[in-house]
Amino acid sequence: MRLRFAGHLGLRDPLRPLFAELAGSDDPTAQIAWLGEHGFAGVFDNGLSARPEAEQIAIGEAARRHGLAFGSIALDPVGWATPLWSRTDAASRERQREVVEFALEAAARVGGRTISCVTGLVSDEPAGAQCDAMADNLARVAHLASEKGVMLCVEPVAPDFIPGLLVRRLDEALTIVERASHPAIRVAYDVGHIAMTGDDPVAGIGKASALIGLVQIADAPGRADPGAGTIDWTALFAALEATGYTGLIEVETLPMEPGREGEAALLARLQDLDTRTEGE
Repeated sequence: MRLRFAGHLGLRDPLRPLFAELAGSDDPTAQIAWLGEHGFAGVFDNGLSARPEAEQIAIGEAARRHGLAFGSIALDPVGWATPLWSRTDAASRERQREVVEFALEAAARVGGRTISCVTGLVSDEPAGAQCDAMADNLARVAHLASEKGVMLCVEPVAPDFIPGLLVRRLDEALTIVERASHPAIRVAYDVGHIAMTGDDPVAGIGKASALIGLVQIADAPGRADPGAGTIDWTALFAALEATGYTGLIEVETLPMEPGREGEAALLARLQDLDTRTEGE
């Protein structure tokens, strides 16, 4: 496929990879082999750093063996919803550093270069001040990522999908990245979340432009299969190409329908998007 799609090894559930039924196994190395055989350019894994070290190494070796680039991992798959990154006390800042170093070690084992960052919201404190604190905290540890050739990518998450997180809109993520002012701090451009908050995901690409560190896709409404909803994907991919983005396009959703039929329908939609893009 022309588009550099990446499949996942699990979102919130590490045992539910994107194409478990079609691959015939939920084993991550079997999933990687299947993705490589079906034209995918990469693989990503939100829960990578929570996996045993030996499994991380095996996943990295499988990705290299099948010619797949490794995409993003989640910064903290265990404590992701806690408000760690809006804290400024010494203990929290020490914990922030530990979390980043741990994730960077996991990313190095698979050759990953992007880490998605979310944090919890403290409901009785001003959100703007919490975003400022997150920016300053990320700037403080940015050199750790930069030294490894990795980007920490702030991800806006639609509150209707996951409530209780700090960064909900694209503008909030951009404000944090701009305040951090470091090349290792970028935006995780999740098309589905951006659309779910009412923003135009095509226009948003022009606004984010060079600040985009990674791209994840799902359709709207409801994080549907890409191609099954209302997003103009032809325009979106054209806008993305115009920014010079050459990274993976991570399919961060689950099939709309269960089983082999649902997975086959998702695959067909991705192939159709790829064919339409080739024709442009």
